[in-house]
Amino acid sequence: MKHAKWKELLSIILSALFALVLFFILLLLFRWSLILCIVLSAAMYVACCMLLRPVEKIGKVEVDSLDNGEFLSERLSEAASDYSRMKKAAVQIREQPLGPQCAELVELAGNILDYLTENPEKITAARRYIDYYQETAANVLEHYTELKKTGLSTAETEKILRSTQESVATLKAAFNMQFEKLMQNELLDMEADLKLLKQTLRSEGYREPAKKGHETSK
Repeated sequence: MKHAKWKELLSIILSALFALVLFFILLLLFRWSLILCIVLSAAMYVACCMLLRPVEKIGKVEVDSLDNGEFLSERLSEAASDYSRMKKAAVQIREQPLGPQCAELVELAGNILDYLTENPEKITAARRYIDYYQETAANVLEHYTELKKTGLSTAETEKILRSTQESVATLKAAFNMQFEKLMQNELLDMEADLKLLKQTLRSEGYREPAKKGHETSK
């Protein structure tokens, strides 16, 4: 979304610049009347704004042509942000066999993101994947890299570090399951699957971090 706003701002700046150039050319070079120069420059500004206005797209589809296009674009941006977090954390994990497993998880997440980009009408159906599965994966990988950086070697940290491998395997299975349902055009609103994933991750030592701006009670 920020990228789109910058493109829109750039189009406004360029339009204003073209209008000013036209204004001074007509006024100083051709010595046309001030009123006529202002009118023509204003017309130039409006025309340039329309021509240079960036067309926001999801894949090859214009956002304005989609129902709730802005909302879908925001959700896809959230998915892309969590995917970037996963990718950044995964490149720091080189231990065997966890490193390759994390790479496979990131590759799968990238495939799902590409699928949603090419099929924006499926983004709503992927709400559970975006809101929980992928965000959880990003949290798990980041948590692991943060623990590794501390260099601590307590019994609790060792348990969490060891359980990350099982968590990644669980998440990979969950990603595959959700991807299959997504391609089958089924809503990813499976409460039983969600509860099972949460229970599995908790049993393996992963604890869901508190949401920003909220306090959690234990």
